[in-house]
Amino acid sequence: MRIAALAELDPRPGRVVVLRPTAEAQAAAAAAPVSPGAPSFLQADHLSAYRAKVAAGGVHRAWTGTAGDFDADFSAPAYIEALISFVRRHEGLRTWFDLSGETPVRHLVPAEAVDFEAVEVEAPADWSRGWEELLVGLWDEQCRPDSWAPFLLGAIVREDGFSYFWGCDHAFTDGASQLMVPAELGTAYAAALGNETEPLPEAGSFVAYAASERQLAAECDAGSPAVREWTDIVTRHGGRLPRFPVPLGLAPGETAPVRVRRWTALEGEGVAAFEDVCRSAGGRFTSGVFALLAHAEQRLTGISDYLGITVLGTRSQQTAMSHGWFCNFAPVSMPLGETFAETVLGAEKAFGTARELARTPVHVPLGAMVAGGVLAPTELASPQMVSYLDVRKFPGAGSVPFDTGLHFTGEGRTANASLWVNRYADSLELATQSPDTEAGGLAVVTFVEALRDVLAELGLPAESVDAAAIIGTEHAGHDR
Repeated sequence: MRIAALAELDPRPGRVVVLRPTAEAQAAAAAAPVSPGAPSFLQADHLSAYRAKVAAGGVHRAWTGTAGDFDADFSAPAYIEALISFVRRHEGLRTWFDLSGETPVRHLVPAEAVDFEAVEVEAPADWSRGWEELLVGLWDEQCRPDSWAPFLLGAIVREDGFSYFWGCDHAFTDGASQLMVPAELGTAYAAALGNETEPLPEAGSFVAYAASERQLAAECDAGSPAVREWTDIVTRHGGRLPRFPVPLGLAPGETAPVRVRRWTALEGEGVAAFEDVCRSAGGRFTSGVFALLAHAEQRLTGISDYLGITVLGTRSQQTAMSHGWFCNFAPVSMPLGETFAETVLGAEKAFGTARELARTPVHVPLGAMVAGGVLAPTELASPQMVSYLDVRKFPGAGSVPFDTGLHFTGEGRTANASLWVNRYADSLELATQSPDTEAGGLAVVTFVEALRDVLAELGLPAESVDAAAIIGTEHAGHDR
């Protein structure tokens, strides 16, 4: 499973089939009972952004998905049965929100009402130029939070197998959920074909998770330990949240269309060598990644103390296989050591703090800091985010649907260049959703060149930086 731009999928042509709710299922969804309680904090943010985008007449492209191959014959009845099984397991995928009033109202479609039908859609006459436009158009139409179903599964059918493509509105999924789609969908499809499969564990309730998150937030105040720690960290960094360390060429408040830019930092034995460096320093691969980012930023800005905001999973044993937004944001703050090894140790300690802080919904400390004057409201607009994933550890790794898969997001607009650092079986890669401008591309090139210099100083075989490929010569053309 690679994490990159949708354009990198490049599927072979075939018949295009999508699964849509039946008329009866749509009617049941429209009449679905209210599910009491507020959305999760991140869901609420997403719903607010969706309202604003629609009100402004913009294109809602806050969906995310996966696509890859099956090495089995395509059976429409089995594919439908697999999707029914998949959706019935997850409350989040049976949810839609009524946004007609001031407060979002959640509706939960009964599991027994879930049903789909296969519909063939016209494939583009020029496949090489038209497949991406076709899929993006299908997801733009279907993946929205105020109607059901907020997702779309399809297939590109050929004589020697088929490709699956799945997109879901971000209100009902996170990155980890998306990376679990191939395993669960593949298991459900194999079972629908009559093959023997291992039973999947029960999926925990996202509705209950959202309620517990709200309850935890209600028990916190400005004096809570997590709020005090967040406040100390942000105060030490001048009341600012992280930004990309190289100017992106945008004015305050300005956005630009997204371009996903990707760089392979290490391959093969180089990845293992980097892990050895981290372990020799007394840390782990994760702390080494943040030490690497910190030293690259130091080369560019001269910082002596690093602050990053990372995304951490909040799944419990009961929700390990659930679909929804099971994550939170936390600060990773540490002084840079005189050596890389010293910074790795500092990052290891900082991650311990981050894991503790991730237990408290980030909206609590952010709200308290804004209310207390520690943080300006404008700082919340587009802070820098860093995600690290070890893709090897996800269920389904080693299977054809997973190993041929691509995880992507809809490409709307951005004012930032957040980072996704991903470890695969054979490489370490860095990706950004950055402004689709020459200045944005040059900024990303400058940063990855600094990363490469740090790796080279450690004696590691860092890959070269292809500046022209990273900057790009063709615009994404999305959401102009």
